[in-house]
Amino acid sequence: MNILLTNDDGIDHSGIKSLFLELDKNHNVFVMAPDRNRSGFGSAITFLTETNAKKLEENIYSLDGTPVDCVKNALEYFCPFTPDIVVSGINPGPNLGPVLLYSGTVGAAFEGRNLKFPPIAVSVASFEISDYSFAASIVSQILKKINTIDLEPGSILNLNVPDHNKFKTPELKITKTYLEEQYQIEEIFLNDQKCIEEGFISLSPIKLETVSSKNFSSLSSLLDEF
Repeated sequence: MNILLTNDDGIDHSGIKSLFLELDKNHNVFVMAPDRNRSGFGSAITFLTETNAKKLEENIYSLDGTPVDCVKNALEYFCPFTPDIVVSGINPGPNLGPVLLYSGTVGAAFEGRNLKFPPIAVSVASFEISDYSFAASIVSQILKKINTIDLEPGSILNLNVPDHNKFKTPELKITKTYLEEQYQIEEIFLNDQKCIEEGFISLSPIKLETVSSKNFSSLSSLLDEF
């Protein structure tokens, strides 16, 4: 598989290094990541100034831009092959619920939403952890079955892994993500935050939908005022 790998914590972060070591075993990997920590940049892009890329090794580049800049530049100019998927991470600290709106890890994943396979944003629910190999192995397992996943176009997978020092053999759960916590509904699927709190691995399919029939209907009365 052809993989475009990025993150929001910077090219030197141990999370992306661990993920590269794992994915490079069985896949063709191109890396473009920010040259410094760009956490919290969401889906921001650079447009008032030019961005500059630096080749560090064969198929490994840094960019003085945002995580989304990295994906855009890699896809348009630098990656020597057509990626099948974008993998973003591994991020220290969870990306759950409303935090998704600010996450550069998730923002970068969404920029790859039109490739062959749904992008994967990867986070570990700990700020103290330094060994990301367990989370990287989970990504590798998911990639083995990615061709069996049929999500709606424009969707991504948001993977959050608990601290494996506390939860040695966590079970994978498919979860729901709520941007507004008060609207959570207890159903067969856990919400992502509760899943991590209980020590499970959370995998959420996410799609940003801008069209709502209810919203259009509720605004129709405005037409009578103009």
